[in-house]
Amino acid sequence: MAKYILKRVLQFIPVFIGVTMILFAMKAIVPGDPIQVITGGKQVTPETELQLRIANGFIEVDDQGKPLYDENGDTIPTPIWKQYLTYMNDLLHGDLGTSYTRNMKVSDIFAQKYPYTVKLAIVAICLEAVVGIGAGMVSAIKRYSFWDVLVTLVTSVLVAMPAFWLGMLLQLFFGVVLKNATDGAFYLPISGAGGSNSDFQDWVHYILPAITLASVSTAYAARIMRSQLLEVMNQDYIRTAKAKGLSRRDIIWHHALKNALIPVVTYIGIDFGAMLAGAILTETVFNWPGVGYEIYRAVTARDWPIVMGGVTVIVIVVMLINLLVDISYAFLDPRIRYGAPKDEG
Repeated sequence: MAKYILKRVLQFIPVFIGVTMILFAMKAIVPGDPIQVITGGKQVTPETELQLRIANGFIEVDDQGKPLYDENGDTIPTPIWKQYLTYMNDLLHGDLGTSYTRNMKVSDIFAQKYPYTVKLAIVAICLEAVVGIGAGMVSAIKRYSFWDVLVTLVTSVLVAMPAFWLGMLLQLFFGVVLKNATDGAFYLPISGAGGSNSDFQDWVHYILPAITLASVSTAYAARIMRSQLLEVMNQDYIRTAKAKGLSRRDIIWHHALKNALIPVVTYIGIDFGAMLAGAILTETVFNWPGVGYEIYRAVTARDWPIVMGGVTVIVIVVMLINLLVDISYAFLDPRIRYGAPKDEG
C-alpha cells in the first residue's frame, strides 16, 4: 500500500505542473493589462505604475530591486517562464499570491471562503450518498415495479435539468411562491449562508443549495447503483449463496452490496472532490460565500492570482480525493491488493 501511495503521489507531480503551465499560458493569451485591474481602471502616475509592475513581477529588476531598461530606455517585461518559476517557488512556500482587486493574500481569502464550501459539500455529498444509494437499491430490488419506474423517471428528469436552472426553480417555489401562499408563515432562504442579519438559523440556508448541488449527482449515483446491483445479483457466487438457502436480505447486505458499491464509491468520491473544489454555478445562483463564487467573481474581474490560486487548490483537492477513493477499494473488496504482483490480484 505504501508503494502504491508513493507511486500515485509521484504521478500527481506532472499533472500539477501541466495544469499550472496551462493557467500561465491562458494568462498570457487573455488580453488586458493587469495594472488596470489593480488600479480599478483609474489613472496613476508613471512612478506608481512602475512600482506596481515591480511589486507584481511584471518587469525585470536588478539585485537591488531597481528596474532594468533596454537600449531604447523601455522597461524589460519579465518572460512568462520566469514568472512561472517565481510562482512555483512561492507556491512551494505556501504563497498563492496577492489579489489584484482586493489587495489581500489569496491564501487568506480562501481561508475565509473555504469553510463554507466544505460544509456545503459535506451536506450535499451526504444527501447524494444516502438518497442515491438508497434509491438505486430500491430500484434494483423492486425491478420493474412502480418504485423502479418512479426512480427511473425522476433520475432522467434530474440528469436532463441543468443545476443552475433547478436552483432557480427551487428559489422561485420555496422562496417566492410558498412565501406568498402562506403569507410569509413558511418559506426558505434563497441566498446567503446565514449570519446575525438572517431571519433563519444558519443550517436552514444549506437546504436549497445542497439539494441543487447534489441533484444531478444523486441521479447518476442511483443509476449506477441500480445497474451494478443487478449485475452483481447475477454472478455465480450469488447463485451459490441462494442455493445454500440464505435469505434475499442476507445475500444483498452481506454479499452483493460491497461489490456493487465500488463503482458508486468511485463516482461519489470524485464528485465530492468536485464539490470541495467549489460548485461555481450553485454558489453563484445562491450567492453562497464559498470558493466557487469567489473564483467566478475573480474570472469576471480578471483577478488572476485568485483564479490561479483557486484552480491550484482545486487540483490538489481533487487529486487527494481520488487517492483516498482508490485506497477505499481495498476495504470494500478484500480481493483488491495494491502493489501486489499480477498473479496475486
